[in-house]
Amino acid sequence: MRQQWLRLLWAASWLAALALAPAETVHAQLIGAGERTAAIEIAVVMARQKITATNAERTRTNSALIEERLKLASTNMYVFDPRLFKLSLAGDFGLSQEWLTSPGSQVSREGTLRGYEADLAVLGEQATSLNLFASRDQSLLLRELAGRSEAINEDRGMTLFARRLPLPSTLTWRQELQEEESRTGDVFSRRDDRRNIFTYEGSRGWVDRELSLRYEFVDLTAEVLPNLSYNSHEGSVLFSSDFGPELNRHWDSQARYFTRAGQTDLTTLTVDEGLRFEHSEQFQTEGRYFLLSTETVGGTSTTHTATLRAHRQFYDNLRTTLGGDASFLTLPGGDEDIFRSQLDAAYTKRLPGAGTLNAGLGGRIEYQDNRFEGTESFVPQETHTFATPNAVPVTLSNPFIDTSSLVVTKVTLGPLPPGCLTPSGPPVPLVLGRDYTLLTVGDVIQVVPVACVGATPGINPGDTIAVDYRFKVSPALAFNTEGWRADLSVDYRWVRPYVAYQQTAQHLRSGRDEGLLDDQQSDAVGIEFRKDGQRVHANLVGELSRFTSTRLNYDRLRSTQFLSYSPLPEVTLNVSGEEGRLNFDTPDHQIHTVMGQVSLTYAASANLLAEASVGTRWLNDTVLPDERHAQATARLRWILRALEISPRFDWFNRRRGDTLSDEYRLFLHVIRRF
Repeated sequence: MRQQWLRLLWAASWLAALALAPAETVHAQLIGAGERTAAIEIAVVMARQKITATNAERTRTNSALIEERLKLASTNMYVFDPRLFKLSLAGDFGLSQEWLTSPGSQVSREGTLRGYEADLAVLGEQATSLNLFASRDQSLLLRELAGRSEAINEDRGMTLFARRLPLPSTLTWRQELQEEESRTGDVFSRRDDRRNIFTYEGSRGWVDRELSLRYEFVDLTAEVLPNLSYNSHEGSVLFSSDFGPELNRHWDSQARYFTRAGQTDLTTLTVDEGLRFEHSEQFQTEGRYFLLSTETVGGTSTTHTATLRAHRQFYDNLRTTLGGDASFLTLPGGDEDIFRSQLDAAYTKRLPGAGTLNAGLGGRIEYQDNRFEGTESFVPQETHTFATPNAVPVTLSNPFIDTSSLVVTKVTLGPLPPGCLTPSGPPVPLVLGRDYTLLTVGDVIQVVPVACVGATPGINPGDTIAVDYRFKVSPALAFNTEGWRADLSVDYRWVRPYVAYQQTAQHLRSGRDEGLLDDQQSDAVGIEFRKDGQRVHANLVGELSRFTSTRLNYDRLRSTQFLSYSPLPEVTLNVSGEEGRLNFDTPDHQIHTVMGQVSLTYAASANLLAEASVGTRWLNDTVLPDERHAQATARLRWILRALEISPRFDWFNRRRGDTLSDEYRLFLHVIRRF
């Protein structure tokens, strides 16, 4: 019976191959070995770390790591016919030796490294096809600040392609496994996450229309920290269409629904509908409707916004925009209605000597009516992104916040600073006093970031946080806001001085103010120098600005510099810098940031590349501990036939408060391909 099944399978395979192959290729080679490659890799890492703590005690750590790997791969293998299926296999086999010397201990370890990658395409050239994939990667990494990480990442799943459906679609299921054990100094952390992901994607384009559908389900199980586990559903629809006698009318439609259940429950719904009419090259109108609904444990908010805009170009010099919008907000315990009208004009005029005069003028009038049952309301998921290269405090949008109701979550991760471990997520719940602190400035609250240390996530440059909080409102309040702005610049290509002014004033119409109204004014003056030549590109900007309001006053001085010089086609020198000062009046709070970097690149050919760079970053803050970062890197990539040699040297120095850390690292990577 078993032999009969084998014969039947053999016959079915032959029939499938004959059906797929044209007559002239039936007698072609029945087994294809594909393309085979092999490589031997040797990696050597030597590092030395020195940490000087507050009590002047010094800790020295020396570490070394050697890895030997054999990599074998065969791609595009097939049996009978490549259109029946294609198989690609890759294997990674290696050994590691590690030595660690620290005060009072000497440790040596040996281990094995195993990885693989497999990809099978079934009927890959047909209208309906299936792709199966699996991979495993094991790595050992000596981290900054006497750190060490050992990680295993696995990925497996399948994708089904249906190309001839009315809406060509793909279905994907994948499972991701992440295991990591890390140590930075005396801090040890472990991560064991499993993600099951199901994704559907369908899209189709016509001559004048496009349609895209997407759905994704994610189930994250965090074995080490079960409270970080969650599951989420996300669905979106995008549609666009050009219509009208000359296809001069455009419709954009987007809708997205997202819900997450876990420690940080969240549900959001957005609908964005837009229409644009191009009546002529000089006259366009547009309308938009936007819906945003956000639900968290603390409450639900819903916003409906309708907008109308008209753009008119007068000759070549003047462009005007007239518009208005209406927003209707439903917040926990009350409603807000906002009506706005706005007029903006931009004027351009040529000046003698190839110069250009640019002037802008605008004004707006706004009416807002607040109706609440009590004296408090709730804001869910207010997002703020921290600046780079230095994270400075951010100010929350509303005054009179109940700080006991604040819930802060990191929703987007910026670049991971040295000495920090990757957290599970996002989302990443943050803890007051450990990851951030709060600073009261008049009637508003600022979130002051605390940098990550080891497994403590903190808030780092480039991170985005979402904040939920309750704040004080007036039960009945109606007021007007009048504002206007003006800006002027003269551009002679090599130099561009400019000034800008903006002011808003709020006037009570009914109800009680209770300190909720806020008048604001900002002034800025600056100058920009530019040079764009064949070998030299340079830019220098200096700006001084002043912001005043009922609640917050500060001065800001900012300067940025950039220079790129290529004395030879294969040599490039880049120099960049940035400096900023923020001085807050009340309370007395100053922030001073400095960043500078110099890099030199030599690219003789595709087989030879040399780079060297040195950089520094400072943060002086009267609220945060002072920080100093400095680093230098030199690396070479040289390919000599089948041999690739890549040495690299890194130096890293960090001072935070009274703690100083130094690290030197030498890395050598050699690959011999066959």
